[in-house]
Amino acid sequence: MTTAHHQPYLARALADRHAEIVGEGRNERIHYIAAGHSERWSDPEEKVRAELWAELVYKYEYDPELIGFEVNVPRRTPNDYADLVIFSDDALKMPYFVFECKRADLSDAAFNQSIEQACGNRASLGALYCGAVAGSTRRLLRFDKYPPGERERNHLADIPVRYGNPPEWRFYKNVTGQDLAAVSREELRAAIRKCHQTLWEGGRRSPIAAFGEFSKLVFIKHLDEKDLDRQQGEPYDFQRRDGETADQLAARVNALYDKEQQEKPDVFTDRIAVDPPILAQCVEHLEGISLDRTELDTKGVAFEEFMGSFFKGDFGQYFTPRELIAFCVAVLDPKRTDLVMDPACGSGGFLLYALDHVRRKADELHPPGSRAHFEYWHNFAQNNLYGLEINEELARVAKMNMIIHDDGHTNVVGHDALDFPNNIHDKNAGLATGQFHLVLTNPPFGATIRRTEKGDGYLEQFELMRYLGKNYPNPKAKRASIKTEIAFLERIHTFLKPGTGKAAVVLPDGILTNSSLQGVRHWLLNHFQLLAVVSLPQFAFSHYDAGVKASIVFLRRLADGETVSDDDAIFMALTENIGYDATGRKTFEVELEEEIAGVSKVERHRCDLFDYRVTCEWVARENDWSERRREIIPGTGLVGRWEEFNKHPADSYTNTPIIKSGSFRVQRSQIEERLNADYYHPERTQTLHALATQFPKSDLAILNDVVHFVRDQIVSPGPNYLSLAHIQSHTGELTDTADTASGTCFVYQTDDVLFARLRPYLNKVYHAKMDGSCSTEFHVLRVKNHKTLLPEYLSAVLRSRIVLAQTVHMMTGNTHPRLAYDDVANLTVYIPDMETQKNIAAEIYFHMENARRLRAEAETEAETAKQYLDQQIKIVGNGQNGIIIPN
Repeated sequence: MTTAHHQPYLARALADRHAEIVGEGRNERIHYIAAGHSERWSDPEEKVRAELWAELVYKYEYDPELIGFEVNVPRRTPNDYADLVIFSDDALKMPYFVFECKRADLSDAAFNQSIEQACGNRASLGALYCGAVAGSTRRLLRFDKYPPGERERNHLADIPVRYGNPPEWRFYKNVTGQDLAAVSREELRAAIRKCHQTLWEGGRRSPIAAFGEFSKLVFIKHLDEKDLDRQQGEPYDFQRRDGETADQLAARVNALYDKEQQEKPDVFTDRIAVDPPILAQCVEHLEGISLDRTELDTKGVAFEEFMGSFFKGDFGQYFTPRELIAFCVAVLDPKRTDLVMDPACGSGGFLLYALDHVRRKADELHPPGSRAHFEYWHNFAQNNLYGLEINEELARVAKMNMIIHDDGHTNVVGHDALDFPNNIHDKNAGLATGQFHLVLTNPPFGATIRRTEKGDGYLEQFELMRYLGKNYPNPKAKRASIKTEIAFLERIHTFLKPGTGKAAVVLPDGILTNSSLQGVRHWLLNHFQLLAVVSLPQFAFSHYDAGVKASIVFLRRLADGETVSDDDAIFMALTENIGYDATGRKTFEVELEEEIAGVSKVERHRCDLFDYRVTCEWVARENDWSERRREIIPGTGLVGRWEEFNKHPADSYTNTPIIKSGSFRVQRSQIEERLNADYYHPERTQTLHALATQFPKSDLAILNDVVHFVRDQIVSPGPNYLSLAHIQSHTGELTDTADTASGTCFVYQTDDVLFARLRPYLNKVYHAKMDGSCSTEFHVLRVKNHKTLLPEYLSAVLRSRIVLAQTVHMMTGNTHPRLAYDDVANLTVYIPDMETQKNIAAEIYFHMENARRLRAEAETEAETAKQYLDQQIKIVGNGQNGIIIPN
C-alpha cells in the first residue's frame, strides 16, 4: 500500500506487517496485529491514533506488544477506556504513558477536556506520563515529580525514547526524526483554523484582529525556521521546552518578536496582544509544522482556502476570488523585470499570483533549486512587487501572506493609496508616480470620500472631480465627495508608466453604464487605451456578501499627447461559468487526464476564463485527494482568446457571430456612451443591423415616438396588486394576483401595456385587461398606446426576440441592474400598418389558444395515468415502514 510522504511511520508499520488495512469502503478497518485490535478506518480519530501508534513504534522505539488499545481504566464507573497505553512490563500491568487521541479539527475546549480525561486515566492507572493528541496539536504532561493536579509547570516537551529521560526539546535542526516536517494541505489548513479560533477567543476579538495576531505568530514561526545563525542539531525557538510554563514561553516568543520588530519596523508595528495561555495553545498548533519545507503550492492553497472563507461577510470587500486574480495575471503576463503594484492589495492576492506567475516561468528556464532559479524569482519578489493597503491589520496579513510564499513583503505598505502622492512616496521611495509597468487591483466599491472627512485640498488633487457633473469638464467644480472607485481610476493612471503601463482593474458596472458618469468615461478614454472589457456574472462577488455587478477592465496609459486610432480593436467578452457559483461552490467541468490509483492524479478543470491543470495526491490519513498544484493551461478559455486577439488586433469582425468562450471585438470608432461588454454584444448589434437592412424604413420606429410612457400616479399598494412574478415571460399571461404588497406602486388601467425593467424579470410584458384601476410594482414602465398601435400587438412585439436582444444587453446599475427609461424609450421596433398588426395578433392568439388546449389535454392525460397507477398498487403500512404491493 502506498501512503503520502508526510506519514512515513504509518507507512513503515503497514509495510512491516505490524498493522494492516482490510476490507473496502465503509467496511474498511485497520488491524493492529500485535495487540489483536481492529477499528473502523474511516473514523478520523482512528487515523490520529494509528499515526501516533506508528510513531511510538518507530520514532520512540516501543515494542508493539507493549502498547495497549482501549485499556480498561479501573474506576467505579464501568466501561471507561484509555485510547493508547505504553506499558513497561511484558505482563502489561505497569502503565507508563497514557494517551487520548482526538480528530485533527478538535476545538480548544474539547481538546482541554481531552487533557483532563488523559490526566484522570493516568491517575487511575498510575502512569508517569500522559498526553492528548489531535492531529498536529499535542500536549504532554509529566507526573514523576509533580502532584496530580498540576497542569502548568509539568509540561513535557516530547515523549521519552524507550523509557529514557524526557528530552529538553522536541524539534532540532537537521536531526533525523526530530526535525520539522512538511505537512499536507488538510493538516496545514486545520492548524490555521485552530489557531484562528484560539485567538478569536469565542468573540473576545474581532475576526480581523484575531487574524492580525495570527499573522504576527506566523512571522515569528517562519523566521525561526529560516534563521541562518542556528547551527545543526540546535533546537528551534518556536516550541515549548520541557517544564516551561505558559508565561515563560510567552516571554521567550515576545523576545523573538521584539528582536524582529527592531530589524523590520515596517512589518512589526505593535506588540503581540495575546495572553500567555492563548499564545501557548497557538504554539501547540503550529510548532510541529514546517512552513519552510511544506510545498509552496500546498501552502498557497491552504492559506487561500482559509482566507476565502474568512473574508466572507464583513470582510468580503478585502478578498478577490482567486479565479479572477489568476485570469487578470494571465492576461497581463508579468515579466520578472516589470514593476507591479496593487494600490488596494487587501490580503495580497494579486501580488502573490504575480509572484507565482514569475516563479513558474523560472521553473521553465532554470533547474528548481539552482542559484539562477532562485535569483530569477526572488529578485522579482524583493524588488518589483509593491502593495498599498489602508487597513494596517490587512497590510500585515498581506505581508504575512507574502512571507509564507517565500517573501516579497518588503514593499507592502500600510497607507491610503488615495493620499497625496508625495506622502505615499515618503512611506516607500519605490512608490513613485509614473514608474509601474503593471497595476492589478480590485479597488473598494461604493465608499464615499467626503471633503468634511479629509479636509481641503484632498479632493482637489483629483482631476476627475471636474468630470462628475453633466457639464464636464467644469474647472470651477467644487463637489463635496467622490466615490472611491472613481478616485482609484485616477490613482492607477498616476502610478502607471506613460505609454506602456497597463492595468487590470475590477470595476462596478455603474462606472461603465450609468448616464450620470458619462464624464468619468470621457476622462477614461482620453487618458487610457481601452484594451479589454470582460463582463462578470451578477454573482461573482455574492459569496462574499457583495452582490455588485462588475467587469474586469484592462487599460494602457497613454503617453502625453497620444490619441487612440478609431481603427483600434477592443477585446470584449461575457462570462457565465467563472469556476464558482453564488454560494462559492466550484463549477468547473472536471476531466480526469491521468491517475495512479491510491497515489496521484491529474485533472483538467474548465471554466469560461481558462482551464486549470490540477495535480493531486492521495492522503490516506484524510482518505481523500489533496491538491498539490494547479496551473493555467496556456491557450485555453478567454486567456487563449486574448492571446489570439493580440496576434491580429487590427482584424475586425464586429458583426460576426460570437467566437468561442463568448468573446468578440469592437472597434474604437464604435464605442458610444457606454463601455460595458454587454452593450456591444454581437446579438444586439446584429439585431439592429438586421432591422435596418431587412425591414422597410417606414415600418421601423423609435418606441418613444409611437407610445406614451406614464411615470406618475405613484400610490400605496391596493387591491388587484400585480406582482411581476405572476407574469409568464413568453406568453404574457397572468397566473395570479396578490391582494397586498409593500412599497410604492404604479397605477395601471385596462389596455395599458406593462413592461418590466429589472434584470430578473426582463421579457415580462403584460397587456392589462382588468376593469378599473389596479397597482403594480414600482420597477414597471406603464405604456399607453397611440391610435396607430394595437395593444395586443404592442405587448407581443415587446416580448419578441428583437426587443429582448436589445434590452438584455442594455442594463445599467451595480446591485440591481435595470433598464434605464431612456433605453426603453429609444428601442427600435417594427410597427406595420394596423391590418398587419391585427393579423399578427390573431395568429399569436390562435397559437396561444392551441397551447392552452394542449396543456389542458396533457394535464387530463397525466391525471388519468395517475388514477390508473393507483388502481394497480396499494400501500400497506405507514411512514418508513410502508410497502407497495400489487392491488
